[in-house]
Amino acid sequence: MSAIPAAQGSDTADVLVIHGAKADAAAVADLLSRYSDLCARGGRPKPRAVTTTPDDHGAGLAADAVRSGARLVVACGGDGTVNEVAFALAGTDATLGIVPLGTGNLLARNLGISADTDAALAVLVDGAERRIDAGRIDGRIFLGMAGMGLDAAMIEGAPETLKRRAGWAAYAVALVRHLSDRIQAVSVEVDGRRTRHRNVSMLLVGNIGRLQVGLEPLPDAEVDDGLLDLAVVLPRGPLAWLRVAAALRGGQAGTAERTIHRDRGVRITIRTRRPVPREFDGELLPAATSMDVEVLPGALRVRVEG
Repeated sequence: MSAIPAAQGSDTADVLVIHGAKADAAAVADLLSRYSDLCARGGRPKPRAVTTTPDDHGAGLAADAVRSGARLVVACGGDGTVNEVAFALAGTDATLGIVPLGTGNLLARNLGISADTDAALAVLVDGAERRIDAGRIDGRIFLGMAGMGLDAAMIEGAPETLKRRAGWAAYAVALVRHLSDRIQAVSVEVDGRRTRHRNVSMLLVGNIGRLQVGLEPLPDAEVDDGLLDLAVVLPRGPLAWLRVAAALRGGQAGTAERTIHRDRGVRITIRTRRPVPREFDGELLPAATSMDVEVLPGALRVRVEG
């Protein structure tokens, strides 16, 4: 779907949302100064900065901004901050802006928003608007992926101190620890179509297709097609993970029937016999025996490159 040019001069207030626990004060001041200069040159209102707190990771601040008339609310941080802000903006006329400063930055990566802050700030001022879908799980929304099994166990087990120092490499520690974990029996229903699987490593439901280091578990996923994509990862045999890796890199299915079961639909329901770790957009959910997910078509406006 083509992007729609952003309305020039329509923003009554820009709100820059900062993740207070991780933001460097000097870097934030510099970022805000550069953004203010770009807004002034583009004839846009001067942005004001608000900082997240342990009690409000961004959703409350974003909701307050919308109520006060903000048309563009900027999430300055990682996927967690983006998700918090998007939760408040979904279903409103306000637009989400992203300055990716996190470890994964998955939504920004899939929308073509650069990790270079100057380029990302330029998109906020001169970019276009694009409507994208969201997924809903447990009363929350996700913009990237939700999952059960290995992905959630990996997020849960990654040491926080190592994540701050080494970024995504920190997850390798937890990955190795849980690589042999299996969900013994799984029932999956996609828009009424039911399949059963055994010895599952993880299940991913996504609005986007690409992860880091060239991994593409959901190669057909599009952020605005009104569908969610599913991947059931089934490592089997002595070369199981080599086959999985081949199937995930570049989206090449390879031995898809034996390695990854894929499907897509509007509503996806997953059932397991025992509680399994769960996550959405990198945030942990309580382990459970079910995951019910549905798509929210066109739920969110996002500022992207024009």
